[in-house]
Formats: sequence, structure tokens, C-alpha cells
Amino acid sequence: MPERPRRIAAIDLGSNSFHMTLAELGPLGIKTYHREKRKVRLAAGLNDANQLDEAAQNRALETLGVFGQILDEFKPDDVRAVGTFTFRTAVNIHNLTQKALQVLPYPIEILSGTEEARLIYQGVSHDQHLPDNTLVVDIGGGSTELIIGQTTEAKLLHSCNMGCVSFNEKFFPNGDITAQAFRKASLYSAQQLESVRMRYLAKGWEMAIGSSGTIKSLSQCASELGLSDGTLTPAILQELKERLINAGHVDNINIPGLSEDRTPVISSGLAILIAVFDLLEVTSMSYCDSALREGLLFELQDRLQHHDIRHLSVSQLAKRFGCDPHQAQKVAKTAQTMFDSVASSWQLNNLDYHKFLNWACQLHEIGHQINHLSCHKHAAYIVRNSAMAGFNAEQQSILSFLLLSQRKSLKMDQAPVFDVYDATTTLKIILLLRLAIRLNQFRQSDTLDSFEVSSDRNKLTIVFHTIWKDRQDLFSSDLEAEQEQFQPLGIELDYVFLS
Repeated sequence: MPERPRRIAAIDLGSNSFHMTLAELGPLGIKTYHREKRKVRLAAGLNDANQLDEAAQNRALETLGVFGQILDEFKPDDVRAVGTFTFRTAVNIHNLTQKALQVLPYPIEILSGTEEARLIYQGVSHDQHLPDNTLVVDIGGGSTELIIGQTTEAKLLHSCNMGCVSFNEKFFPNGDITAQAFRKASLYSAQQLESVRMRYLAKGWEMAIGSSGTIKSLSQCASELGLSDGTLTPAILQELKERLINAGHVDNINIPGLSEDRTPVISSGLAILIAVFDLLEVTSMSYCDSALREGLLFELQDRLQHHDIRHLSVSQLAKRFGCDPHQAQKVAKTAQTMFDSVASSWQLNNLDYHKFLNWACQLHEIGHQINHLSCHKHAAYIVRNSAMAGFNAEQQSILSFLLLSQRKSLKMDQAPVFDVYDATTTLKIILLLRLAIRLNQFRQSDTLDSFEVSSDRNKLTIVFHTIWKDRQDLFSSDLEAEQEQFQPLGIELDYVFLS
């Protein structure tokens, strides 16, 4: 009997709608079986202090419960669930992500704006053959992503804090549609786009593609009205705008091709798109049905085939800041030796912990070019504020925290919020990183394989071979300092120098 194809699922938790795609990964690639879409309008629950209200959280949990039931029937091998604008904006989002685990037993990753943009482009570029320099625009519920890419590689990425749900609350309250509201919404959008306008115009593009629900609806309207084959132009957008203004209120809108669930937010989405066309001098735009969900599926496929783009992101960052690859490899080998020895007793079953350790070893010197004495602070800052393809917000925060914690005192007040990963396990990884760096700090050539490591649940023991005897005084004070750092956190370090 042939083996069942690997089943995968991608969940996109947007600010307007939640989407889920079920697929199988076979020898011919990805085969999609089912798509589920639910209107949640999560961004409508954000107040001025960026607190997400209980009603919005309950709407989200209800939909996640439905998704959980479907996944229970589908029985996927791999699931990736990601949250976008509202998840990265709401200051109390941890409340929702923890409750969500009770109905959807898969952790929710929170994407940065640039990572969301990259994945959108991944989805579009795998769906269509794109020429060099293609502009992709995605208008979501809370943010708008702008990408210029060449074939399958994104070159310029930007995420603006403007979306059809958030703009609807701000400029079209109570369903009223006026010319003045359009002017204000488009002007605000133009102000958001001004900072990137010249970079995008200088890069240029041969084709413009839209990939969101807003652009899909406007494209359908243009087709149903006989204005075009679905292609959008400035004149068509102005025609649709006039029809909405003449309607005066969402209850009076009657445009062929416009679905009932999109009607309440179509005016705000159109205002944003008009500004994009104006500021970026777009003359025509077609629609693509693939976007973030498809990008997630293709990235899942790549990771399962051991093509993890996160490795490339780390390598490029290390090269950009002139890290010594020979020293980084030495530190990584020492860390690998220790990790292999403790992986079983410390139950390091999530492969990402091994990757975090390896990435931190490769990047631990990126702050040296700025200032050697505070290199750990600069390294953490660089990683925290860089656009690192493939990393979600929590992963990037953890890697930044590892680099901040590579030397001197541990700053637990700067620890990230843990949703997917575990705080105690991360501290154990930090201990391995610190030891690997210390044991290679003089760039000597005989560190590797000259010690043995053992562990139990919360204890690490290192036995140093005789080659370390002459260095005992030198390293003992370092190891004692490590003991003082980790013992209050419930992690013990013991060491022995053999005669």
C-alpha cells in the first residue's frame, strides 16, 4: 500500500478574516484540498491604547475552535498558524494566544510586517510566472504590504499600518460614505506611503499585482460592470469611488460583483488603493488569488526539504557585519558537542532550539565592529531590528535575547514573551552558548573534544581533560561566575578538572 502523502495546513489569522488551507505534499508538489474562511474583523476590537477587547477575542476563539475541529478530522502532519497586524499590535495579545491553545492545539506565530510581506510575495511568485521587477500590493484588515520582487525573490519589502478594517473605523464610521471621508482616508494613506515612495519608484516594475480581498472584490466589480477584464486602472477606481459616494451608506451599496461580507469595508480599502495608485504612479493592476497562505505552504515544503531560509538570513547578517567564520565555527562545534550530550536529559525535542544555538554562535561577534566592550548589546540590537527572512517575531526576539545574554549579567527583565517556546529551555541554551564562547575566548586550537558533558533535568556537569589543567586557575573564575548567574534561575553548573 503506498504511503499517505504528507498533510499540511496553513492558517492566516488576519485583521479582517481568518483563513485556513488544507493540502497534501506529494511528489508533484502541493495539492490543495480545502479552504476555510471566516470573517472575524479582529482589528475592530483594538482601542486607542491598542488593547484588544473581549468581544473581538471571543470572535477569534470561536473561529479557531471551528478550525481546530476541522484539523482534528484532517489529521495534518504539519501545521503553521500565523498572526499578522492585530497580533503584533495588540499589547494584550498574549491573553488570546494562550486561550487559543485550548481550542487550536498549535502555537500561533506572530509575523513582523516585513516577514508578512515576504511570505505574500512567496505565494504570488509561486502561483504566477513573474517578470523581473513586479510590484505586489496586499491590503489587509490592519496593514498594507508593498513588495517589489524579481521572479521568486523579494527585493523591497514594506508594511504600512493602514488596512480596510482599521480605516473603516477611523474614516467611515456608522457606514456613512462621503467624498470628504475618501479625501481624508486617501490623504492619510499618502502620508504613510511618502517615506517609501522614491525608493519604489527608483526600483521600478514591469507589472503590478494585487493579492488581497479588497483587490479581489474591486477586480470582480470591474469585470461585472464591463469596465475591464478585471484589470484595475486609475479611471476604474475613480468610477467605483463615485458609485460608493452616490450610495451614501453601506446599506445602499448595490454594485455587481461586490460580495455582502466585503461591502462594509470596501470604501476604506478602495481609498487605500487609490492612494497606492497615485503615490506609486501605478497605471494598471491585475489580481492574484494566492498570497500569505500559499506562501506559508511553500515555506513549509521548503523546510521539510531542509531548505530553511532562516539559515541564509543568519549567514548574510554574519557576512555583512564581518564576523570571523573560523571562530564562529569553533564556537558552534563546542556548543554542538555540549548540546548533543544534554539533548536527551534536557528533552530538547524541538529542533529549533538546536538552530537557535547554532545561529547565536554564528552571530555572537556581529557587534564587535561597533564596540567590543558592549558587543553583546549591539549584537542583540542588530538582530532585533533587522529584517530576517523566515523568522517570526518570537524567534527573532529569542535570538536577540541569546546574543544579549552571551556575556556579562543576565538581563531577565529584557526576556521576550514566550508563546511557542519555553523560557527555562531557552536559559539552558544560553548557558551552552556562554560556555562555548568562554571555552574558545582565546582562540586556542585545542578546545574541541577535550572535555565531557553530562546532565540531568536542571544540572550540567563538565569534566575537563588534563589538557585544561594548566588553565584551571584561568577558567575557574569564569565558571564560578556562570554558577552565580544561573543558580538563582534553578539551573546548576558543576565542573571538574582532571589531574
